[in-house]
Amino acid sequence: MAPPVEKDQEILIPLYENRGDAMDAVTVNWSQSLSTKSKKYYPFIVDNLTTGNQCVLFIAAECYELSDGINAELDNPNHIFRIGEKSSDGYKVRVDNHFQYGEKNKQGDLRFLVYHDKDRKPYQHRFIQTALGSTALGKVDLIGKALGQSEITGKVTELTHNFTGVNLFNF
Repeated sequence: MAPPVEKDQEILIPLYENRGDAMDAVTVNWSQSLSTKSKKYYPFIVDNLTTGNQCVLFIAAECYELSDGINAELDNPNHIFRIGEKSSDGYKVRVDNHFQYGEKNKQGDLRFLVYHDKDRKPYQHRFIQTALGSTALGKVDLIGKALGQSEITGKVTELTHNFTGVNLFNF
């Protein structure tokens, strides 16, 4: 298993317009402050430029998508272009306090990153259940493998048990 992504390492997030075979956005649902919340996220397997390994990243749609209007994303203080160095390959981003993460245990096994508004409080398992349980995802087996399962079919519940009821962590 690859070592977990750590603070101060650099990752490469594909450009929105060049995401090609990337997965479609998935909807993550959770409860917060006695109400139901729902937001779209893009799940990716991204390159860790520091280590040469890969890691799983969930990025909030409003922090990643380009707008139909003229530069409307400039109004979003959390848009990825604000913290990433844009190149033809994607956004080179240093993992820092803008990110949160989930993991199986304190050793960092199965660590994944989340980039979103940190005022959101979904539990870790909400991301795993959504990404692995979505029938719309063409890369569900790749995400599953990156999260420690070689065959996903029928194992979503088993895998999410490792993350149930635990908040995302801050770097």
